[in-house]
Amino acid sequence: HELKQTKDKIHLASGSTCANAKLNIGDANGFGLEWIFRGQCRWGKYKDNEALIIKGPDTQGRTRIVIFAGGAKADSFKRIRGNSYGMWIATEINLHHNSFIEEAFNRTAAAVLRKFFWDLNPDHPKAPIYKKHIDSDREKHARGELLGGYNYQHFTIHDNITISEERRAEIISKYDKASIWYKRDILGQRCVAEGLIYRTFADHQGEY
Repeated sequence: HELKQTKDKIHLASGSTCANAKLNIGDANGFGLEWIFRGQCRWGKYKDNEALIIKGPDTQGRTRIVIFAGGAKADSFKRIRGNSYGMWIATEINLHHNSFIEEAFNRTAAAVLRKFFWDLNPDHPKAPIYKKHIDSDREKHARGELLGGYNYQHFTIHDNITISEERRAEIISKYDKASIWYKRDILGQRCVAEGLIYRTFADHQGEY
């Protein structure tokens, strides 16, 4: 919806790799950008960058370009350096290198509508993405020190409207409720993998 209204022409979409970004943000099992703008967009290149080029009734005939990039490597930031973007959407932001994150912030400084949209699966409680950005920004927002606003939403498998109740029950039944995978995948909790794995092993000694 923001792409339909923004005055900025060029925007950024990133994942751990470019292919990951195209799959999770562009396609997303029929819920991604190429489906939201079906009949009004095409995949192509823009200045030698992988891009989804959007133009149609939803953008009032204006061209909107979404550049796709990978951000996991230490030098990934070089791919977006020198460019200017409006909004930035990132999937699995915890798998992005911090140098890419900081560069993306810098590259959106001149945007008319400057907004960031991130998603991630639960990670280690002390993962840098929490300490440097998500939790830090939430604390600043609570103190009234973060200008521009902040919105954090926590989702679990129960919030996925594309999965039926029967399928949800089937998936959950496959998990050991004492495992880290249940805590992360089903409950959406931040967990320290090592401690949980060794504790579970100790609790079930003799069963392996």
